Amino acid sequence: MDPEANLIKLSTCLPMWQADNDSRFLTAWLHYSPADPWFVSVYVSGGVVALDVPRDVLTKGLNELAACDDLKVQPSGEPMWTLWTLRWNPEEPLTFRVPTANVRAYLAETLKLVPSGAEESRINWDAEIAELFEEAQEGDVP
Repeated sequence: MDPEANLIKLSTCLPMWQADNDSRFLTAWLHYSPADPWFVSVYVSGGVVALDVPRDVLTKGLNELAACDDLKVQPSGEPMWTLWTLRWNPEEPLTFRVPTANVRAYLAETLKLVPSGAEESRINWDAEIAELFEEAQEGDVP
């Protein structure tokens, strides 16, 4: 694997409008790195939330309900919008409308970097296993 490939990061800015209040607007930044090919990092403006979302949740959520621990993604019923429900506060999750075309275009670019199904080939398994053994050995030291 080309070591320079791990330095690539694909980023974009995504506008988010609260679903029930158009005057509440936030910005999300999406970051994708082939070094961590299964996830897209999502940072919402103002430090509201930072999370790693499985790329397949974002992809599936464009067409049907998909979820991970902190985010539920689903079509809005209007082709222009996809709904993102952020659950950083389980008692008061907030739902935002995001432009479907923006998410679809961004995911298409991530797939150019690492096609679906090729994620595992991007991982240096020898290095990952060595790191796990190092962490385990450090934990054994009193």
